[in-house]
Amino acid sequence: MKKEHVAVLCLIALAIGFYCGRKTISYETEIRYVQGDVVRDTVLDIRLVSEFIPSEPELIYSVDTFYMDNMVFVEAKVDSTAIFNEYIARREYATVLFDTPTLGKLSIFETIQYNRPTEKRYDFVPIYKETTKYRIKTWQPYFGASFNTFNQAVVSAGTFYKNTGVDLQYIHDFDLRKKGYGLGIMYRF
Repeated sequence: MKKEHVAVLCLIALAIGFYCGRKTISYETEIRYVQGDVVRDTVLDIRLVSEFIPSEPELIYSVDTFYMDNMVFVEAKVDSTAIFNEYIARREYATVLFDTPTLGKLSIFETIQYNRPTEKRYDFVPIYKETTKYRIKTWQPYFGASFNTFNQAVVSAGTFYKNTGVDLQYIHDFDLRKKGYGLGIMYRF
């Protein structure tokens, strides 16, 4: 009968220990934003969506001033060369569409020549959210045994709560044939 009681008590102690061990674990979450690889591409199919011709266009004039019989004459002529130079000029534009710490950065580059877009490129640097979950034991029990040069055997047990611990010791001195107890406080760093 006694062996059965001991077995039942051991099973109960095991179940309580398992339950208490599960309750002593806490979770800590770390969130980091990691930069991904740059995505670059060129848009080749640029389609005209709408076109508007103003009724009074802004023209480029060349101004000539000349004097005749103490009078000043100012003549403004449309500068065809300047208009042609505007037409054949190649202009490159760059803008940052968005730059956020959680989404990334999108830059757009556009080249315009002959009054139409000839090339449109983009660079996208994505940012990925990386979540790491850590299991941290808040209560950590321990058990130990030792023997020293004073011919003493020590059995110790205790627990740590985060970094602070309590240590209980049972000390047996074989030379003096004495038994004693010890109490200690510990700190981990």
